[in-house]
Amino acid sequence: MRQISVLLVDDHAGFISAAMRHFRRLPWLTVAGTAGNGVEAIAQCEVLRPDVVLMDLAMPEMGGLQATRLIKAQDNPPYIVITSHFDDGEHREHALRAGADAFVSKLAYIHEVLPLLEALAGAGGNGNDTEASA
Repeated sequence: MRQISVLLVDDHAGFISAAMRHFRRLPWLTVAGTAGNGVEAIAQCEVLRPDVVLMDLAMPEMGGLQATRLIKAQDNPPYIVITSHFDDGEHREHALRAGADAFVSKLAYIHEVLPLLEALAGAGGNGNDTEASA
């Protein structure tokens, strides 16, 4: 498996802490940084150039959909996974239309996100060519 870097974007510090506890156990994954809203996520992506962004849908200042559109407009954008408690067809469709590569329910976060990350780490390349979407 290749090493992948992840940017965690969520406005709840407790959620980021819980995700980091799980991700620290994975030797092939590095949490490159965190952001609390879409504005911070865009800035962090430009500086850190992560392989993957795990982006909350609903956040203050700028939500995940608008941030995803803007990040995907950057050169060599990361693989973006939208995460949300709003797990229905409409929210999934909005995420994919915004340019997200996948959608993961927060109700089954680790169960759904780990297979995506494993596929990206095992695939080689830049992650954007991987067909691992939910």
